Amino acid sequence: SMKTLFALLLFVFSLLMASAQNIPNASFENWHGYTFGEYPDSWSTSDSVSFANGGGTSVFKSTDAFDGTYCLHLKSTQITIIFIQVTGPGIATNGQVNLVGNNFVFSGGSPDTARSRFFTGSYKYNPLNPADAAIVKVYLFNNNGVTPRDTIAAGLWEHTGSVNTYDQFVIPMIYRDFVTPPDTCLIILQSSRGINDPALGIGSEFVVDSLGFSGFVAVNELRNAISSVNVFPTPAKNEINIDVELKSNLILSYEIFDINGRLVQTSLMNSTKEKIDISSFSSGSYILKIGDARKNILYTTQFSIQK
Repeated sequence: SMKTLFALLLFVFSLLMASAQNIPNASFENWHGYTFGEYPDSWSTSDSVSFANGGGTSVFKSTDAFDGTYCLHLKSTQITIIFIQVTGPGIATNGQVNLVGNNFVFSGGSPDTARSRFFTGSYKYNPLNPADAAIVKVYLFNNNGVTPRDTIAAGLWEHTGSVNTYDQFVIPMIYRDFVTPPDTCLIILQSSRGINDPALGIGSEFVVDSLGFSGFVAVNELRNAISSVNVFPTPAKNEINIDVELKSNLILSYEIFDINGRLVQTSLMNSTKEKIDISSFSSGSYILKIGDARKNILYTTQFSIQK
């Protein structure tokens, strides 16, 4: 029957999505030993950089799990680069991490062909400097045979302040290409921003568990209705302006999300030129989504507020 066929197709689609959105060792249950400690299977960490430069362990296996038995524990530490002591975050990535000069450089990743809408995970955070921040970055790439590879989508999450019981981060994926499919996912987890960041606290701890993708962004034909979008100023202070050039007549809407994925404001647009009052918003990064009257997403971008 048609109902049975639909159920079968839905089941097959679910299997394909589960396979496509595969994050290796997403809950950090599997680890392997090495000379100085343990690595999470299928992940690279900053320990290789730290030990090569006279530093200590920055990545630990922890039993303080959100679910299962183990989780990932990252800790900011001190290392030596050409006889100079610097501070750096504990890092884990499903790709590769290397130190080039005073900067971490990331490459590789794991196979992923899904156009996911959100990247999520459970976390705790204990900053040793109140201004320190835990960082999560996620990218969907297409390896087109040239360098640099095409970035299909990207997501960023930063958190300051202590979180002593498990909370969840939800990162909206911001798409730059609505047509080309991704083939690689790169995830970067950091206990602080970067080497010698003024806010970095030696010993800041970031505990992470249960990573996952959710939702699916389809190739939206309506995107072709937009010729261009200009969002300004950025960073903004009390208002932002949206200027949209359309190829066809549409009623537009907008949604603004904070960096944690929470919807903070939404409305229909009165015209293709809209001025939005953001005077009540806090400083930080925000995601703006422009859609039609039914909120089918036509365009996504990121802007910042600085008070």
